[in-house]
Amino acid sequence: MIKTILMALALLSVTTTADALSEAEPFRFHMFTESHSVDPQISSSPNSNYLFHMIYRGLYSFHSRRGLELAGAEKCERENKRLKCVLNDKYRWSNGDVVKARDYVNSFRRLIDPQLASVSAPMIFALKNAREIWKGRKPTAELGISAPDDRTLVFEFDEEDPEFEYKLIHPVLSPLPPTGYLERTKSDKMVVNGPYKIAQWKTGSHVRFVPNPFYPSKAKRPPVEAWFVDEDTTALRMYEAGKLSFLRRLTATEIPRFRNSPEFHQVPQARFDYIGFGSELEDKKSLREALTSSVDFNTFLKLFFTISPPGCPSLPARYMDKVDCMRFDASAAKTAARVAGKTAKLDFQFSKMGGDDIARAAEWFQGQWKKNAGVSVELMPQEQGVYLKNLRVKAPAIFRKGVSLDRPTCMAGLEIFTKEDPENFIRFDDPEYDRLVREAGSAKGTENRAKACRVAMDRLLKSRRIIPLGEMYFTILVKPSFTGWDLNELNQLDLSQLEEKLP
Repeated sequence: MIKTILMALALLSVTTTADALSEAEPFRFHMFTESHSVDPQISSSPNSNYLFHMIYRGLYSFHSRRGLELAGAEKCERENKRLKCVLNDKYRWSNGDVVKARDYVNSFRRLIDPQLASVSAPMIFALKNAREIWKGRKPTAELGISAPDDRTLVFEFDEEDPEFEYKLIHPVLSPLPPTGYLERTKSDKMVVNGPYKIAQWKTGSHVRFVPNPFYPSKAKRPPVEAWFVDEDTTALRMYEAGKLSFLRRLTATEIPRFRNSPEFHQVPQARFDYIGFGSELEDKKSLREALTSSVDFNTFLKLFFTISPPGCPSLPARYMDKVDCMRFDASAAKTAARVAGKTAKLDFQFSKMGGDDIARAAEWFQGQWKKNAGVSVELMPQEQGVYLKNLRVKAPAIFRKGVSLDRPTCMAGLEIFTKEDPENFIRFDDPEYDRLVREAGSAKGTENRAKACRVAMDRLLKSRRIIPLGEMYFTILVKPSFTGWDLNELNQLDLSQLEEKLP
């Protein structure tokens, strides 16, 4: 009886606090497209990452300054090919129930189920029996994850995976909600374990979030709204009018105007952006040589604000012991173009969701190829859904792709181009490269990993199958009236400590 009364008082306190916060000024950011689902295991759009990070939390999180941190786990310990985690019982579902180990087991089994066909399933292929389950040869119950009790998780591995803890920061590997993943129109009824829960989803307009009162944070978090805005210029106008608190992407042409403002922030990205050459050019080595040698990479920096120019690996420089880049060579480009002979105009596809900067960069490359190699390219911007479908069926001659890494490591970038990776749209099939990637993944020590990363990257660049687009920033604007937000290099926006400054 006493326990029941205490719980009722706690719920009353939580409700009163939540009601007060609901009257606070919302923190507003924007999403470039409206998410089709609240299920991270079936989503392939990095645009939904902000939404997922609001409502889900896994065993670990990654902070921009503090790095990898325990979250849903109180501790995790490795022993041989086993990882044992004890859950943090302060993490609760938004209905007040404690997150239990079996919620994680259910999530991992669902992810590896071949009937779900999740593009994220390869993240857990190292677990015992995962590959056999994915091929339909074993039931999901035989996956190497178990829950001896409500607070204990045990992972068993068939393969070495030294980066597994980093993978556990991803919303895909968060526990399965007791309600399951509901439709967007019913998402306000869904039980979640992140710092926020969905209060309203207004189709075609925005999503409103309110604090999860049971999330372990003392911050007085205000409500949050995510608005669907697909144009950079519109989003900037909304920000300047005070209708957005957080501008996710400031275009290069606007950077000089805001560079000295306290609202201006640049966060290095952990992602891999590149121009890829599809199967149409796979056997045309001389033409690829002409395309990669004819780009005056350094002049790119005069037009766009990036850390390093195209031709340099699109990964943080600290991942490698040194950075080797492609070089502009006008003479070699002309020679390769002559050997390649006359060619028909090549299609260059890219997603419209990339915004104005992507379109401007495509025009710049188009001009470089025509000027320095005599190769004509037709620009073909595509709607995001159509573009991704084209890549999966058959990549065009030339395309621009950006991949958000699922963890802040070199391996996360290198494995994109291994034979079996679903993101390998150039269909790169090089056994030696795959071997070098495996070596990079198993290398011990920071220095050895950095060297192995660079060696594998050099192999990829020498194939002339891609032009990496260099290391980049997230360039954002944030109203100073809000504090406690954190944007890490994986483009995960953490609002668990968000607060509004009092006047």
